[in-house]
Amino acid sequence: MCGIAGILLRPHADLPDLRDRLQQMAGSMQHRGPDDEGLYISPDGRVGFVNRRLAIRDLSPAGHMPMSNADQTVWITYNGEIYNTDELRPELEQLGYVFRSTSDTEVILKGYEAWGNAVVDRLRGMFAFAIHDQRTPQFLLARDHLGIKPIYTAETPTAFVFASELKTLFASGLISRDVSAAGLVGYLLTGSVPNPLTLYAQVHALPPSTYLQATLPLTAPLQPVTYWSLPTTLGAVTALDEAVEQTRALLAEAVRIRLVSDVPLGAFLSGGLDSSAVVACMRQATTGTIRTCSMIFAEAEYSEAPYARAMAEHVGAEHFERVITADDLVKEFDNILYALDQPSVDGVNTYFVSQTARQAGLTVALSGLGGDELFGGYGSTFAGVPQTLGWLQTAHRVPAGGWLAQHALDLLPQRRRWGRLRDAFGRSAAPASAYAARRGLFSAWEVRQLVRPEVWTQAVAEFDLVRHIDAQAGVNSADLFAWTSRAELRTYTHHQLLRDTDVMSMIHSLEVRVPLLDKRLVDYVLRLPARLKTSANGRPKPLLNQALRSLLPPLILERRDKQGFTFPFDVWLRRGLTDRLQQLTAETRLNALLTPSAVQDTHQQFTRGQVHWSRPWALAALSAVV
Repeated sequence: MCGIAGILLRPHADLPDLRDRLQQMAGSMQHRGPDDEGLYISPDGRVGFVNRRLAIRDLSPAGHMPMSNADQTVWITYNGEIYNTDELRPELEQLGYVFRSTSDTEVILKGYEAWGNAVVDRLRGMFAFAIHDQRTPQFLLARDHLGIKPIYTAETPTAFVFASELKTLFASGLISRDVSAAGLVGYLLTGSVPNPLTLYAQVHALPPSTYLQATLPLTAPLQPVTYWSLPTTLGAVTALDEAVEQTRALLAEAVRIRLVSDVPLGAFLSGGLDSSAVVACMRQATTGTIRTCSMIFAEAEYSEAPYARAMAEHVGAEHFERVITADDLVKEFDNILYALDQPSVDGVNTYFVSQTARQAGLTVALSGLGGDELFGGYGSTFAGVPQTLGWLQTAHRVPAGGWLAQHALDLLPQRRRWGRLRDAFGRSAAPASAYAARRGLFSAWEVRQLVRPEVWTQAVAEFDLVRHIDAQAGVNSADLFAWTSRAELRTYTHHQLLRDTDVMSMIHSLEVRVPLLDKRLVDYVLRLPARLKTSANGRPKPLLNQALRSLLPPLILERRDKQGFTFPFDVWLRRGLTDRLQQLTAETRLNALLTPSAVQDTHQQFTRGQVHWSRPWALAALSAVV
């Protein structure tokens, strides 16, 4: 796991201080790789890469990056972990390639030499990497199938610039911090910035399952190429027993191949089904020591300690618990905002659990992230989207039915509570409209009040939330469960959970692996019909439950609530940070984007208990990065 960055100069552009700029970029992401730093500049001085390394596999100097082939004509800078190197390395050796290290970096490098750009679809893991091939000359920038590892890009008249974090792009001194109206409005609507947008007009995120390729020198904008997509058709499996058996086997394999590490490895354990499933499969794969870590709270209603302890005891894990308090949040508040990189309404829990894992002595931690989205764990979306879609369809059968439904909602007390549903009745009766009503932060009406008129006008000309969701989720198939799962994986999971997990874990120099988002497992489960992933009694994630039933203790199997690493955030913010939130959002740099009276109104509503804590927090997080 690492931080990567690079600069590719345009024809006729010149940067005499290219090396200094690259070193500044490397310094900005030291937290991503405290073990080593490397720099590469091409012989013609037109291409430069840097790497900050968190050494996980092959801790020797042979794993140094940027890494080259034997004759130093092909160079790579890479962030991630490839889990099928045991399959790829022998195949490459049979083709005549000789390896100088045991690192997965060299497998990608040799794979590129053997297969060219096609190497990306042969990789099983999480990755973002850049390759400069001096022989052609070619440049390749690629991101993994599920978008687990981030990569951001910016094109300027001087150069094409890329990096693992936005703050690293800005460290180049080549990128403007001008705010993207579309990125800002997308953030306020959803609670995270929808990729490929970022909060900044000049910067974009490379989408999952895509790569950029260019013949050098750069004479035109780079266009993304999609090399893989989430499946949109059902497979041949129709029997529950077969689905259970194959899901169990794929999950066990996904966990097993993620246990390869030359540094201390463990797992986040909340006591929920997803993290417990991962820990259970760890025990199935090894007889050695398993280390788990959890957070507990003084507020009893948020504590999951009994469940986490039961699971840890069941597998004989060395279990590390840490009590997190409101004082911890106050103490770490500024560090959390710095780590965000982009604004988000989430991530604080991951910041603390990653810090906890490092305190427990771990450098790598497995997480249950992705289980809810893949197996149907969120009732608010997997049950809520069909319900909301039914309401929309009923309303639109009546002439002016959508308008009538909106008017009726306007008459209800606490109008803001129904804002996103009101938005939906003004749109077509489609799954994306229903999903937007269920997954969001502020309603469109509220966002329009929050932002300056010119910001709103520019944003709606560039970005439409429903069209964005449709594009991410794919075709509206008859299987609404599969459609919702794809929407979850490509929006909420990708835009928020994975991005927050990356920055909040890497700020603590911790690598997080997510076996429930294994490419083969995701591909298989998405192709199963909905009836195999739902239960008559409404119990969430029945397929995952049945697949792991023999490996989990009764206390976990009998749980019906969904909590995870949930913080008593509302209580904590009211206890010690309300004034701090208001102070942040009152600063003048936001005045060019937001209407101060609407911002103040949001804080007053929170103080009166009329809105969720995520709204004032979202504005504070925004103020920290603008």
